[in-house]
Amino acid sequence: MHWIKFPIECLLLLFISSQLIHAAPFIPKDDQQILATLPEDSPPPRYLSTADFVSDTGSSSLEQTGELLERAYLQGDPRALGQARAQLDQSTDQSIDTLMLQARALQSDHKFSEAKEVLKQILDQEPTHPDALLTLSSLLLVQGQFTEAMSYCQKLDDPSLRVYALACEVQIQSMTGALESAKQTLSGLAAIAPGLDASTARWIYLIQADAALRSQDAALATQVFDTMDDETVPALMARADWLLSIGKYEQVRDLLADHTDKDALLLRLITAQMKLNDPKAKQNLALMKERIDVWQIRKEDAHMREQATYALLANQVDSALSLAQKNWQQQRETADIELYATAALKANSQKDIDLIRQFITDTQFEYPALERDLRVGKISDCLHCQTARTQDSSMQVKSIQHSGAQVQIKDKPL
Repeated sequence: MHWIKFPIECLLLLFISSQLIHAAPFIPKDDQQILATLPEDSPPPRYLSTADFVSDTGSSSLEQTGELLERAYLQGDPRALGQARAQLDQSTDQSIDTLMLQARALQSDHKFSEAKEVLKQILDQEPTHPDALLTLSSLLLVQGQFTEAMSYCQKLDDPSLRVYALACEVQIQSMTGALESAKQTLSGLAAIAPGLDASTARWIYLIQADAALRSQDAALATQVFDTMDDETVPALMARADWLLSIGKYEQVRDLLADHTDKDALLLRLITAQMKLNDPKAKQNLALMKERIDVWQIRKEDAHMREQATYALLANQVDSALSLAQKNWQQQRETADIELYATAALKANSQKDIDLIRQFITDTQFEYPALERDLRVGKISDCLHCQTARTQDSSMQVKSIQHSGAQVQIKDKPL
């Protein structure tokens, strides 16, 4: 069932697309204007001339376009995303497979409403199309429309798709009042993940990582990060989020030092560097500001989460809250609720705090450490540092109780 690969990649892209670099159209004023500075290890340019581009788009296949979207997701490569969109713009094909790729490209630009319209167009033609059902569910999940998202998961009634339906359902359950039981189901899925394709396995591991973060489950986090790769952008983001949440700032700095070309990873690196009073934090904060200035010139609006995060790091509290509010209208994932809560608490905005708490009540969204901070009205510098201390103590106990010669057990970086 190779066709199921598209929705899994799309689900992952949805999970992360808001934090990648988006390549919106931009027309330079002259030939000498620098558009971007690429990292030294970047792959060579795909097109050397307009003729090369026209020739390639004329002969491009759906598979090539899908590969470009996957590369954009896994590597955070804006050129691949731009190439995929250009190929789709050149295509006159209106087949379901092409429409699926169009939906993926639209959602990557945060054009969620347009993406949903395309997906519903597919479902009008084929009501049980699994790609469209999974993708539409994931779009609704990103926007916090959990009940509707679940309804599309449940339409996947083909027995051969049970793994996908179960993962779809358990992701929503983990965010809506059934976190602990969802983690048990996820453990079962993770046990069979090595036998699944890489995209599906990564999807399961990322759901587990999110569950571990919100439940402060150090054992689960260790299990996930011992298994999941640490080369792709999504995996690096999830690992860094956990390490930041338990105060392991040195490990975050080491993990992300060579990834300053990815906005989402750069922001996490800056966070760790600021905690460590690293002088490079100022330099990287300036680099992030340069990118934001470019977005504003281009009039892009798909970077609210990154802009709000930058504003918090730059201690621009009022701006951070305004941006977080706008981002909340688009996205309501774990990172978004944490961002909005942090901005609201720092701005001491009771109205926003009450709104977030009402969302938690209405949806049963589970994030105990964050709920505690909202309740007491003060954001913790380290949400899960108690978890880190407990984990360290556990490692010390294991060392003391080890039989035979004295053995020093070092904490293994996640």
